[in-house]
Amino acid sequence: MLTGRRPWMDYFGESDGELTISGLKVSQLEKRFGTPLYVYDLSVVEKKYRMVKEALEGFDIFYSIKANPNLHIMKLLSSLGAGMEVASTGELFLAKKIGVSPSNIIFAGPGKTDTELREAVVSGIYAVNVESLGELKRLELIADELQRDVGVALRINTRETAESAPEKMVGGSSKFGFDEETVVSELRSVALNRCRILGIHVYTGSGVLDVEELLAAFKRILRLACALSQELKFPLRFIDFGGGFGVPYSEGEEPLDLLAYAEGVKSALDEVSGEFDLSDTRLAFELGRYLVAESGVYLTKVIDVKESRGSTYVITDGGMNQLIRPVFMKTDHPTVVATALDSKGRPATIAGPLCTPIDVIASEVEIGTADVGDLIAVFNAGAYGYSMSMLYFLSHPLPAEVVIDKGTPILARRRGGVEDALIHQVNY
Repeated sequence: MLTGRRPWMDYFGESDGELTISGLKVSQLEKRFGTPLYVYDLSVVEKKYRMVKEALEGFDIFYSIKANPNLHIMKLLSSLGAGMEVASTGELFLAKKIGVSPSNIIFAGPGKTDTELREAVVSGIYAVNVESLGELKRLELIADELQRDVGVALRINTRETAESAPEKMVGGSSKFGFDEETVVSELRSVALNRCRILGIHVYTGSGVLDVEELLAAFKRILRLACALSQELKFPLRFIDFGGGFGVPYSEGEEPLDLLAYAEGVKSALDEVSGEFDLSDTRLAFELGRYLVAESGVYLTKVIDVKESRGSTYVITDGGMNQLIRPVFMKTDHPTVVATALDSKGRPATIAGPLCTPIDVIASEVEIGTADVGDLIAVFNAGAYGYSMSMLYFLSHPLPAEVVIDKGTPILARRRGGVEDALIHQVNY
């Protein structure tokens, strides 16, 4: 039995010393679907979404597809009322594929091509989150050519950031958004006929667990939106507060106190209600990791255990090609021997099969004793797992994805084969 405060186990169980996902033993899943394997429990996604909607009443939630573009997850969130935040025409294609209303799609990203801007205009989405004066001018020309109006949210690079955010998105020089101190002069230099400014978008940083930092960012964005509406004389119809809600990765970390945050948000809105009428303003958050990270587990099988100069290495059949985030972000995801939760042993390094020394899933972690054939579970793999990884590195077959819907495991993406190495190769 696992002991101690391990927040990543809040949504999972244990039976006979083995990890269970939605009541299913991981060995059952491995027997049916093989490894390496991504498993997503849809009940966790639904629970997280409902938590947010209940706490932040009156706010729209846009799901950041980049976190996990699995269609089952997207369809579930859309059915619950979520909009979609896309950052490419590929993600826009997926959103349209599952029938998301254009009025519930926003398009973000600092390097939108003319093709992408054109597709956004033609699709009639709610808003393009514009990142620069150059992008705004291109969008205006494209919209004018198509004789179509397009909604715009000005992405702002604020002066302040969230200091505890592992990924800071604002505060210094940045490829993201208009600098707060120059946006007014830049916007006054351009004539807009087809681009309708609806409001602003600010994404402060990712992975924040500190309620006070999140609230400080919310208040800054709220005041800034109101001020820019007055200075640039546009009716404030949309404020995209970004997201950045964190989930615990380390033992002892506590989950974000969502209720405390929601209380602070309500107070902040009450404070400005006497100065600004927000009754016709769409208030929104764009959330990815917070909704899906904890739903996902990456399962990989132990194929060798070796000792090297006093250190133990557990070699698995899946590596950083299929889960690059621990290497890329230089942080260990919570990791256990899923088929032997009660085992005890000295720290070990979990390493994949790739011919590079950086192929390490977790370094010197207390996982107990792992034997050949055991399953290793890596938690918080529902966000930036499959979608973030360099899946073709060293030509290993692509991993499978399984969703568990009301206790039933469903193959969501079939496992690849050696022929994956030929994808899009021609004229050989």
